[in-house]
Amino acid sequence: MRGAFMANGASITPFFTIWTEPRATIRRIVETEPTRYVIPLAAIGPVIGALGFEWVKAKELGNNGNLSVLWAPWAFVAVKAALGVLNLFIGGVVLKWTGSLLGGVASAVELRAAIAWPQVILIGGGIISLLVWVVLGMPVPHFTRGTLPQIDSAFHQFAIVGGMIGGAFHFWCFVVGLKCIGEVHRFSAWRALAATLIPGLIALAVWVFVDSAFGPLIHH
Repeated sequence: MRGAFMANGASITPFFTIWTEPRATIRRIVETEPTRYVIPLAAIGPVIGALGFEWVKAKELGNNGNLSVLWAPWAFVAVKAALGVLNLFIGGVVLKWTGSLLGGVASAVELRAAIAWPQVILIGGGIISLLVWVVLGMPVPHFTRGTLPQIDSAFHQFAIVGGMIGGAFHFWCFVVGLKCIGEVHRFSAWRALAATLIPGLIALAVWVFVDSAFGPLIHH
């Protein structure tokens, strides 16, 4: 391990190395202080996306992007933060179980770190997007009741470019997340992908069973 890497508990190095060296970064984190910044990262990740969405809505309502005049957006942001933390703890428990089915050895604490730290990528991407929108002045559609929305052609350009940039950050966050989960479970990223898919497959199987068994009675 590089000498400068995480030399002390307050090092900011993992915020950078998680982008390109996710396995080494998350291994060092779980071996030193697995709970470091986990809850803030889990909360801030969804909040950044919510702030961008609410800022565009505020612009649409004619508030010039000033969220302070509205209470609802801040409530929405708070809910997103709470859900992010809730998903962190649920995800830690679920991935501990599904990973163990595939030979994984990670604890729930380690998995919470593996889930939270890839959020650094989404947070970075979200901050970049927000800065671009604020500095360049993102055009937004203007809605009037009873009429079609008036959409500036520049909005389509922003939407396409923004979608591509956001998609790239989300994709890399997903890849890094799989590598982190695989590292703490001590197996491959492909097996980590299988571990993340198992809950959905089980839910789908249960839904199909319930629909097949009780659907005719419900819809009769």
